[in-house]
Amino acid sequence: MIDHVKDLKEAGHPPKTLKGMLDAKSDWNASAKLIRDGLPASLFNDLSTLVGLAPSDLARLISVKPSTRRRWLKTGALNLKESDYLFQTAIVLYSALGLFEGDVLAMQEWLKRPALALGQKTPAEMLSTFVGMKLVETFIWKVENGVAA
Repeated sequence: MIDHVKDLKEAGHPPKTLKGMLDAKSDWNASAKLIRDGLPASLFNDLSTLVGLAPSDLARLISVKPSTRRRWLKTGALNLKESDYLFQTAIVLYSALGLFEGDVLAMQEWLKRPALALGQKTPAEMLSTFVGMKLVETFIWKVENGVAA
């Protein structure tokens, strides 16, 4: 997949799928351009599929209002701030899924479990802000690397 993403980028075509974008996230310039241009609204549904949640459940999890989702459907794209937030959320959720080696149910349960390292908040509760997402990413890194959390 990485080679395919690299080939697309070299041909001047940014990745169009959520998985492609997440695989290419190490190219921050390409990621920033995708975000500035406005992510396609379809990536929200791709994210819900990736993490095994219905779109309405994902929207509740990350505090996206129904009116916002309707606007996305109408316009077909997210604005700059929404794109940035959704991309960062996708990175964290993708990392959480990796923590559980693709086990969607285990990841979903983990998202709902309070953690001492997060001040007894659940990882899901922390996804509403960029600071919270960074804390969850750091927590995931610590768990993956055996660092006391």
